[in-house]
Amino acid sequence: MSIVSDTLELGEMNLLDSARTPQLRSILMEGLSDPIMRKIAYSLSQRMRCPVQVLSCVNGVISHDSALSALPDLMLAAIVDIKPLHGRIIVAVEGDLVGAMVDAMFGATSSDDTMRRELSTMEQRIGKQMIDLTISGLSEVLSSFMPLDWSIMQYEMAVGMLAIAEKQDWMISTTGIFETSLGIGSIRVIAPYSAFEPFEARVNMQTWLLGHAMVDHRWAATMERLVGATHVDLQFDIMRGHVPIGLVDRMTVGQILPLFILPQAIGFAGGVDLFYADYGQLDGFVACRPSEPSSGESLLTKSMRELETVKPVPVRGKRRSAQEAADSFRAAVIDRVRVILTVRLGWTSLSVANLMDLRIGQVIRLDQTVDDPLIISVGGDVLGYGQVVSLAGHRCGIKVTEFV
Repeated sequence: MSIVSDTLELGEMNLLDSARTPQLRSILMEGLSDPIMRKIAYSLSQRMRCPVQVLSCVNGVISHDSALSALPDLMLAAIVDIKPLHGRIIVAVEGDLVGAMVDAMFGATSSDDTMRRELSTMEQRIGKQMIDLTISGLSEVLSSFMPLDWSIMQYEMAVGMLAIAEKQDWMISTTGIFETSLGIGSIRVIAPYSAFEPFEARVNMQTWLLGHAMVDHRWAATMERLVGATHVDLQFDIMRGHVPIGLVDRMTVGQILPLFILPQAIGFAGGVDLFYADYGQLDGFVACRPSEPSSGESLLTKSMRELETVKPVPVRGKRRSAQEAADSFRAAVIDRVRVILTVRLGWTSLSVANLMDLRIGQVIRLDQTVDDPLIISVGGDVLGYGQVVSLAGHRCGIKVTEFV
């Protein structure tokens, strides 16, 4: 634990200051960077007639100088003017990627092992086409926000000629790593943080942030895999109710539990009741089928109504000793404390995806056979086992067969 001097003067801090939290507007490019780079890879493959795929995509907020210093030594870049955005952007294609594309287009079967120190006339020509395709892909994805007017102001191969903002300005840098049959290289899009102010205003006015184009496909794919791989224990109770703890204490093997068997099982997972289910057997295993409630009232009504009549039985007869009176008092107090008594029909393991797809009428086969005993639990702890027995009046009950 650190100690702060009480003489230290503290000043106010605006947590919403964009200079302190540049990531606010970068949410836009964070969500769209992957679709943009995949669109660029598709366009390059179609136009250049050689396979191109995205290996990775990195998005970040860095200073103007840091963004420029991170550019490769050999490259072709363009300064692009965008309307109505505030500011210009830089689109830079790495020289190694341009060379690999040129080699593949002209039938080379292996990469050029010589170190490229400058781009040839042909490579510059192809590089400009790659920049055009990059801008087209960027424009197509961002057009979901608003129509944009693009124009290339100049091409440069020297980093020192690419300044588009003040040194201290924040830049949003998006880098895609592309792989071709003959090499790997990058394409970078660098935009001033202030350029996205019109987009931010549109988001705030129309809550466009919740729109379809802001879906992060990597996040969606991760969630899809997680939902498919995560399993939960789906369990079913056919008896459930509150009983006095003293009644549990006096329970013996062979005793019939003082609760009704529910006409429908209660399916639950993680301690949360999810649905009602009819129950039976299928190929020797216990099976359940999600269904509508059998009546408008709770399935526990009968059991709870019956338990209202359960009261401690007073001890009558000879005069009791002080110890007996104290024991009787403690027993009367404990009998007023109720615990949850449940009888479990069975369980099975389902993925979250399968659980979400469950429909009324769908049959679920549990892991228990029809000969397996039922589990009796009190307060979530297993107390023992039981079996279904017939009672008078065409009723059924649960007889305790074993204690744990």
